[in-house]
Amino acid sequence: MTAESTGYTRSRLEQLDAADPMSRWRLKFQPCDPGRVALDANSIGPMPGDVPARIDRILKQGWHGLGRRGWSEADWLDKPARLGAAVAHLIGAGADDVLVCDNTTVNLFKLLGHAWRARRQGFRILTEAANFPTDLHVADGFARLISEAGGQAELVRAPSREAVLQRLASADPDIAVVMLTHTDFRDGSAWDLATTTAAAHASGALMLWDLSHSAGAVDIDLLGAGADFAVACGYKYLCGGPGGPSLAFVHPRHREVAPILQGWMGHVGQPGFSPDYQPAPGVLRLATGTPSVVANEVFAAAADIWKQVDRAELAARHRALGDVMIGLLDQQCAGLGVSVLSPRDAAQRGGHVAFSHEGAGPIVQALLARNVTLSFRSPNAVRAGISPLYHNRVDLWDAIAVLRDVLVSGEWRRPEYSKLSI
Repeated sequence: MTAESTGYTRSRLEQLDAADPMSRWRLKFQPCDPGRVALDANSIGPMPGDVPARIDRILKQGWHGLGRRGWSEADWLDKPARLGAAVAHLIGAGADDVLVCDNTTVNLFKLLGHAWRARRQGFRILTEAANFPTDLHVADGFARLISEAGGQAELVRAPSREAVLQRLASADPDIAVVMLTHTDFRDGSAWDLATTTAAAHASGALMLWDLSHSAGAVDIDLLGAGADFAVACGYKYLCGGPGGPSLAFVHPRHREVAPILQGWMGHVGQPGFSPDYQPAPGVLRLATGTPSVVANEVFAAAADIWKQVDRAELAARHRALGDVMIGLLDQQCAGLGVSVLSPRDAAQRGGHVAFSHEGAGPIVQALLARNVTLSFRSPNAVRAGISPLYHNRVDLWDAIAVLRDVLVSGEWRRPEYSKLSI
């Protein structure tokens, strides 16, 4: 914990915010309604300020004005690569290593296929039993597809992080791909990306990371770690809008691997109409169908902000805010049944801070009724998704003040708060 974590007061946090040069980024986003604190950047990040104007322009000048001419006269078809280049530095990738397209689930399947074709050995996909559900679903479906087609594939769900590392240390030659989510979606703990990638490579396997609860919040260096593949959700900390497109990363050494999902937008010289598929160069071959123009324009509003942001400064701000959140929970909620779940060491934390309480679900509902947005994950976790560009220390003070009142008063026990939302 830092020196600023002792004896919090609202005025002291206001002073720290005023002296923090990163506070200026807040002005790039639409402000919350007065009295509302939304700590849910791990679900839907804050909206960039010029999104309404961009949507209005794309509808009037693009769809209604240009119509089909937009495919050739606007940048609609170039957007996936341009957006990837704009945010690549946030995950330690090169401008030509990232494509913004589809969604996380689809990109996971595509990159599992990429990894399967690039693998050097084995038939097993190693993951953690507590991985994010969609990752498990995709890997299970992929393995079944290979098996039903006459190949050999198996999904191995190790019961813990320690078991994953033990399996890698055993140098099992049957492990082909290791697929892990960098930040645990429940408690916010994070894998050591570089060390785990090195362990996967030492065992002979390729490494696929899901960065959905990390990208845009913590320091990630994919090229420095030598990671083979990665995906990231675009609408969480990256602020790409509800259901916004996902990031797909391919290390340069795997660029020429043929994609498993071949689409006309991933064809060389797209939009080509050749009946015989020829992959576009590098990461461009991961494109599938027609890009979502409106969703990409929303993402572009965020990307124009992100391309100005230094990754190290971003991560430092996020660590500082996470430390304040944990310090406030300790100071304001002591003796009220709250227990911090996330690592106190910021180097081991991912995008959000989580705490437990026996009434976690109803507490989140009671907070929503008081204009404070957090999220609940079964069985007893409450999560605060802190946006390093948007949130400040006073936001955290105000949210914890309401939380304390809800706990002290027992308001969360009211029957209307027993019906839980996502």
